[in-house]
Amino acid sequence: MDPDQVYKEVKRRGYSFFTGVPDSLLKPFQNKIIENKDPNIIATHESQAVAMAFGAELAGIKACVYVQNSGLGNLINPITSLCMPAGVEPLIVIGHRHTLPQHKIMGETDQKILDLIGYKNYIIVEGSNNVS
Repeated sequence: MDPDQVYKEVKRRGYSFFTGVPDSLLKPFQNKIIENKDPNIIATHESQAVAMAFGAELAGIKACVYVQNSGLGNLINPITSLCMPAGVEPLIVIGHRHTLPQHKIMGETDQKILDLIGYKNYIIVEGSNNVS
């Protein structure tokens, strides 16, 4: 899904609070958040974004966390030990690429990791450096 279209889909699903670590692949998505003046807190670490999203969800606000797939590992503990036990599952939008060395391993396993832990509330946005 195109990052620009992701914003429309996320809003259609009712998400209104955004937090995450900026990612160049998701820049069109992040720009839509800014253009529309949606509540958005830029995080310094992926786990910080999950914690803020958790708080928003507890307050009754549907929250979306945006990250690049190389930061997915930083989400696993707060998702499995904080969110899932409490039945809180913020939407995770993941900028996905796997051909560059720094993205290769996580890019080849990101969806498998999410499936393994049983987390279903995510959207993977394919990057332009992916090849089949």
